[in-house]
Amino acid sequence: MMDQSEGNKWDMPWYDWLVFLVPTFLIVGLGLESALGPKDVEYRDFRAVAHWFDPVFFQYNLIMALLAVLVVPSLALTYIQNMTNRKERQLQREVPAARRGEIRRRMGHRASFSTYRGSVWLTTTVVLLGICILLLFKPVSSADGGVDFSLGANMLTMGPFTELFGKNPEAYYSHLVRNLTAFQYGFLGAYIYFIGSVTRAYFTLDLTSHTFVDGAIRMIVASILALVLSFVFNFTFPEDSPPAAARVATSTNDATKPSSTAETPPANEDSKDGADETGSTIPASLSLLPVLSFFFGFYPKRAALAIERVVLKVMRNIPGDNYRALPLSMLAGMSYAHELRLEREGYDNIENLCNADAVDLAVRTCFTYNQLRQWIDQAWLVAHLREDYPEFVRRTGITSSNELHHFLSTCQSTQVDGVEQLVAGLSIDPAATPSWKVKLTALKILLDIDTAPPRNTADSDTKEHGLD
Repeated sequence: MMDQSEGNKWDMPWYDWLVFLVPTFLIVGLGLESALGPKDVEYRDFRAVAHWFDPVFFQYNLIMALLAVLVVPSLALTYIQNMTNRKERQLQREVPAARRGEIRRRMGHRASFSTYRGSVWLTTTVVLLGICILLLFKPVSSADGGVDFSLGANMLTMGPFTELFGKNPEAYYSHLVRNLTAFQYGFLGAYIYFIGSVTRAYFTLDLTSHTFVDGAIRMIVASILALVLSFVFNFTFPEDSPPAAARVATSTNDATKPSSTAETPPANEDSKDGADETGSTIPASLSLLPVLSFFFGFYPKRAALAIERVVLKVMRNIPGDNYRALPLSMLAGMSYAHELRLEREGYDNIENLCNADAVDLAVRTCFTYNQLRQWIDQAWLVAHLREDYPEFVRRTGITSSNELHHFLSTCQSTQVDGVEQLVAGLSIDPAATPSWKVKLTALKILLDIDTAPPRNTADSDTKEHGLD
């Protein structure tokens, strides 16, 4: 049966191979046009890109672009061939016997390229478009070998600076370059993060269609966020000098003014030399734009937070959000990468996670069944103790609902009041004793309810707060 499953993995419809062939034909066609195409022909389609750069440099960029694009479907196909069976064997060893049939059915469905088809096509398309802008398009301010932005740009790229078109071409082009730089480096940061996350998911047996959809959305959102932040770059750095292009125009105009003194010619020559030297420099803060854009692409949440802070700085009377959910970082062993992975599955806080199904999450994520059970048990206890949880763990060493139930059950079997034992260890202030006693008594009652025998034994492992 396993051999037949292995054979079915390569049994792909012909149209699934188009995700490899379409980008390859496009990029190879541009390479052939660059090497063999006529140079004196003016194209009005994508073939013009092949003649904007030096042929060797352009063909090298094409190779990098092809590798960057094909890594998406290649990783998906390789994962299906090599890793899905390993994931199934791991889950079969860990989950309760009553649910192993569900594991076999769900993992069999995932061992097919058709499961990844839509997400891989989406991500491949986004990467192809972004890489083309980053490596193949050359913005110029005239019709001389590149995208001719002297004809104008769209509102997404220029925003309010569109009004400079026709009035101040130098300043218009300067803002255009800044915005395109932010957009492209924002995409680059998101793409690098995507490659890292896909590689991690590959080796942790967690490469799902959601991984590719999340990466595609991340690249789109990060690019747009970086572009939006580029509009407030001068607002964030108000001490910056004017744009280089504007300074060139100003210095040139000053240099051409007539003088009434006899020493005017030498002065004009000195001013021209100074204008050339000044106009060729870039403000120090402007060199931070690619770095900041890459950072915001790598961490788009930080970009959203930066936009929020800028807006709140301008509009100080906006009321804040009073809702405070407990973060997943309160759980032991929960890293930032783990938080992002659980958030992708819809569990972005403690209150959500404490109601999760460990078997379902074990199938959908890279975490083991035992690790998920531990986190869900901890989340249940954190959700009930809330801000008192760290102090409770520090004084008792009990971290989860399962451990608490085991402690209380053991105390009850030895005719010891477990609640009183815990209260004695927790209460420093006598005034807090009644509060702790009520909380712990309530938790004991809730744990007794949660560990009652379930009606359906097949779902017995979904009750994560009692003893095995």
